Amino acid sequence: MLDKINRFFDAIKQTPIELYSESGLQHELALFMKSNFPDLIVRLEYPTPRIFNPLPDLLKKEIDIYITTQQGQRYVIELKMPKDDCGTPKEMYRAIEDVKFLEQLRQNHFDSCYAVLLTERQAFWQAPQANAGIYQLFNGKHVNIQTTEVAQLPKFLRKKGSIQLDNKYQGIWKDYVDVHNTAWKYYVLEI
Repeated sequence: MLDKINRFFDAIKQTPIELYSESGLQHELALFMKSNFPDLIVRLEYPTPRIFNPLPDLLKKEIDIYITTQQGQRYVIELKMPKDDCGTPKEMYRAIEDVKFLEQLRQNHFDSCYAVLLTERQAFWQAPQANAGIYQLFNGKHVNIQTTEVAQLPKFLRKKGSIQLDNKYQGIWKDYVDVHNTAWKYYVLEI
């Protein structure tokens, strides 16, 4: 599945698309998957109670993109698209929550799960406070998602608590320029 996600980004680099919302990105990726891989069954915003009985304790109740094959393989793609006017540490926290959610799904017999984040917000990879707190997980050329302790969070996020992950995940920030010549960066993590 990772090669299919990478092919999507290769395709939109060759023929740039307009990026206006996370939902728009979700639909573009789903349409690409359906058009180029007709053997895949692609569902958006899929409710987890339709998959599990009984429902395990999961961080989220819906899957952004749920893909199955006729052979019974199951894949999940969780997307984040923080825009330039977003609250950076809050969106970083949400990106780490996605990784935790994907770990929970992997523990429940999914074949592969992927976290994709695409942003135009430079503070994600080039923050002035980059060597401190949650920013250090995203800053630089690499993303290093790992357990996040309360002390790493800004005061307004501390009430949400720490996020305990089973593993560490590293990715590379890659470049994308959209149809309006806006520079974005993205990563794809396999969980």
